[in-house]
Amino acid sequence: MGFWRWLTLGGLAAILVGCNGLSGRNVPIGNPTTTATARLAGTVVSEQDPTLPIADAEVVVQIVADGTSFSAKTDTDGKFVLSLPKGKTYQVSVRPPAFLATLFQSAEAEVEVDDDEVQVVIPLLPRDVSPPPLKMLRVIPDAVTLRVGERQQFQALMDSQPLPLRPVWSVHGGIGVITADGLFTATRPGKGEVRVRVGNLRAEAQVTVRSSGD
Repeated sequence: MGFWRWLTLGGLAAILVGCNGLSGRNVPIGNPTTTATARLAGTVVSEQDPTLPIADAEVVVQIVADGTSFSAKTDTDGKFVLSLPKGKTYQVSVRPPAFLATLFQSAEAEVEVDDDEVQVVIPLLPRDVSPPPLKMLRVIPDAVTLRVGERQQFQALMDSQPLPLRPVWSVHGGIGVITADGLFTATRPGKGEVRVRVGNLRAEAQVTVRSSGD
């Protein structure tokens, strides 16, 4: 038994030496890379009544460049959260649950997940409503400075006229949250953007948030 005990301990010692002991300094084969991730927090609501969340909607988020997709379902508050590779543009597709399919259309929007946190509000149009054709889209104001806790009403304009339908709003930079009507609330100091989308058109406003003591 003494020989086998010596052989076992000797083999274990050889393994530890080969792995630089238990110091954690062993170098893995190859060069693994870590992909930065970001948080996409979304809310799906009725376009006609944005206080009405759409629960159990199917959300598919696909990387535009390579087609990689991620999926989620909205909760009872119409919300979903996905952890996604950062720095990519996504096609977000939302399909209403089967029991609401006769009332609401599906929705699609491109969303750039270019910050650590992006919040998006996606309204679902009624079945019998079509979005108007647009040539130009802008948002006013296009730059604003707020303190934490303050609010700002943003407005999306088409060809200098108010939009007849609620667009897709998003907040980039983790600086606040926005409603389906464009009401932004500053929640954290920093710089970011409020963006609005209708079809292939996009407009943005630069937002700076300062701490309440500044």
